[in-house]
Amino acid sequence: MKMNYIILFLLVVSLCACFDDKGNYDYHEVAEITIENVPEVIEVLGNSDHIIVNPKVVSSLEGEIGTGNTNFEFSYKIEKKSGGTIVLNQNWVNLNPAGTLNLDTLAAFSADTYIGWFAVTDKRSGIQTSATFDIRVSSPTYEGWMILCEEGENARVRMDMISVISAERIIPAYDLLAPLGLPESKGAKGIAFYPNRYYSPNDLIYVMTGEGAYKLDRETFKTDKSWEIGFVDFILPPEGEYVVRYETVNNASNAGALACLCVTDAGNAYAQVLDYGGAAFEYPINTSERGKAPEYRVAPYVGVSMARLGNGKTALFYDMDNKRFMGWKYGYVADAMQTLTPVADPENSLFSFKTGMELVYMESTRYSNGLVYSVLQDAGGKRCIYGINMSNNGFVQEAKYENLNAPDFDKATIFAFHSQFPYMFYAVGNKVYLHNLGTNTTYPMNNIALGENETVTMLKFNLYRQCSLSDLNNQSDEFMARQYELMVGSYNTAAPDNNGGKLGFYPVDGVNNSVTKRAEYSGFAKIKDVVYRERR
Repeated sequence: MKMNYIILFLLVVSLCACFDDKGNYDYHEVAEITIENVPEVIEVLGNSDHIIVNPKVVSSLEGEIGTGNTNFEFSYKIEKKSGGTIVLNQNWVNLNPAGTLNLDTLAAFSADTYIGWFAVTDKRSGIQTSATFDIRVSSPTYEGWMILCEEGENARVRMDMISVISAERIIPAYDLLAPLGLPESKGAKGIAFYPNRYYSPNDLIYVMTGEGAYKLDRETFKTDKSWEIGFVDFILPPEGEYVVRYETVNNASNAGALACLCVTDAGNAYAQVLDYGGAAFEYPINTSERGKAPEYRVAPYVGVSMARLGNGKTALFYDMDNKRFMGWKYGYVADAMQTLTPVADPENSLFSFKTGMELVYMESTRYSNGLVYSVLQDAGGKRCIYGINMSNNGFVQEAKYENLNAPDFDKATIFAFHSQFPYMFYAVGNKVYLHNLGTNTTYPMNNIALGENETVTMLKFNLYRQCSLSDLNNQSDEFMARQYELMVGSYNTAAPDNNGGKLGFYPVDGVNNSVTKRAEYSGFAKIKDVVYRERR
């Protein structure tokens, strides 16, 4: 009996302890969380569209959960996908540092398929509920205007784009090359585009900077340090110099160019003769003997005929040291195609090819079947314009314009010459002028209205570079006419960020000496060059 009393006593003590213990804890029923309204697939255009998710989160105990509910945390992350739901490297990127319920962020990713992960965490219990979705990022680089810019005080090179997704959808995309491998570089120099049809479609695109010229993948625009032109297009990479100008001499063949020519920031020129078996650039050609050390520096311009199906086999350079025009000419002697030669003055010449003046600017056009315009300045600061025709095999002196009735022409550093009319456009500050070379009359372009804090950074006509008209025969007349529109790049120096750049498109009226604005896009950095990325 004594043993029974002991057992009964222990049982009572145990029950009391249980009742006491229950009072020391706060028990909660665990809520079941459901996530709705998350799409299975989101399709976006990289660096243009936004990834937007507006999920509905419901708790079985509290009902719908909003952003203001402090008991929950929200997160979004993204990683590349490799079939099924497998991710490649578990290198998740936080899409939503702010931790908000809804997601609205720029799709700043290269073209690929990604998996998105949305998670809701109950901070009281630590229990997390998640949902996944696919993100398909397409490329904004397929077709459109490539816009090379300088950003900020350090002139960081970036490439924006006006992407032509369809005739109905044309949208800007910004800073495309940063996630695609372009090395950090300063000083935008230009874009080179060469539609090559040799062997296989292999269009060449180069971005030229003050610290290197980089080839871009024709489809994805990916690049890296190993794609610097010195490594991919030179037999021996030039040391301490960078390509800042790249030009092609058109061929009579639809396949591609006759030759590629380039100039470096050191003033050296190089030639790659394609249909002569030239696989790469070799030694500088600014010399009188192949393989000899350079004898003078050339300006960063190359004049060629821009007529289709190349009606010329020559190129024009300018010797800055001796102040004279130099010629390159295609021939059947390899040594001759690896040197430059002074252009000889013809009888009854309009001017001397040994000008004794500084070259301010040079531009190739289709006017008069391949006229190259050169702006020159004498020791007294007076400027004139020479027109040299590059058709056939000669350097024909076609025009000389002196005593121009053009206000502030001596101050201008930005120019553009039309290929259908004898028009020169030039800019000073925020003013653009049209000068009719035929009548020696200048017209202020008041339709190009820029504010007092804006300045013109580029004037250009984007002549299409496809090898033949048949390459673009599926395009509309409106599309073909756009290569003769004046493109005006400007920058607002009072912009609070680095995106004060605008690009306007202005059809030119060849009867009334005027322009009208067709379209304008904004949000760019300081525009230095624009080239249309063509598609057949």
